[in-house]
Amino acid sequence: MALTVSRGTNLVEYHESTPLTAVNDALEIHVDSSEFTFAAVVSGGANFTLVFEANYNGGGTWFELDTSKNINSNGQYAYFYSGKPANKVRMRIASISSGTPSVVPIVAVAYHG
Repeated sequence: MALTVSRGTNLVEYHESTPLTAVNDALEIHVDSSEFTFAAVVSGGANFTLVFEANYNGGGTWFELDTSKNINSNGQYAYFYSGKPANKVRMRIASISSGTPSVVPIVAVAYHG
């Protein structure tokens, strides 16, 4: 996987150029923040579910932020979260109903200080 990191004054964007294509493929980012955006550029014409998860203690336990992102068409998708403090976050393909998705994941993290 080829991760690109872009830094601004109060924002860090993580862009993975290798698409997620299979169940449990994920982009995991260390954030230490409470504001982040998950974005996905989807192609492949598949029907699948993305799940967004957070880790609060740096261990191996993940908690669901959102599991209702059923995607069945190509396009660009963005999901915004605020007030959810996390040590790490990840975007993961939870299930595939049909086809083979190609998901280019992006996570943007806001920092204030």
